[in-house]
Amino acid sequence: MSDLPAAGSVKVVVSAALSDRFEKRYVIVDAATGDVVDDAQGYGYKTAQNAHRAHAYTSMPPKKKRRRDAAQRQVRRWCAAHPEFMQHVKQSMFYALKDGLNLTEADVRAMADEHGVELPFSVKDLMQRWNW
Repeated sequence: MSDLPAAGSVKVVVSAALSDRFEKRYVIVDAATGDVVDDAQGYGYKTAQNAHRAHAYTSMPPKKKRRRDAAQRQVRRWCAAHPEFMQHVKQSMFYALKDGLNLTEADVRAMADEHGVELPFSVKDLMQRWNW
């Protein structure tokens, strides 16, 4: 079991000790006791959003972590098994970025259809989890 409080029992506050006149720093505190739960190794978080994001990541249930990691492994294995398709995706991404455009899900889906490749997951998962 995690020693971090549940997500609803914490709040993000501005730390007077870590902030200066020009830059606010945020820490995560236990809502009931006021004890500091996370202070980014003594530096504080630059934004409240980053503090919330860090707490959500560190307090994620193990089952959800395993699911996320399994999806990541599945995408990487599939990419390793289909190098010619992934090379085409890389090349298309390079030319799109060179022209100031983005490679969209529809573009990748069209390339998959062109190559006759069936993805065992969504195109969105491929684009999120593959290391571009």
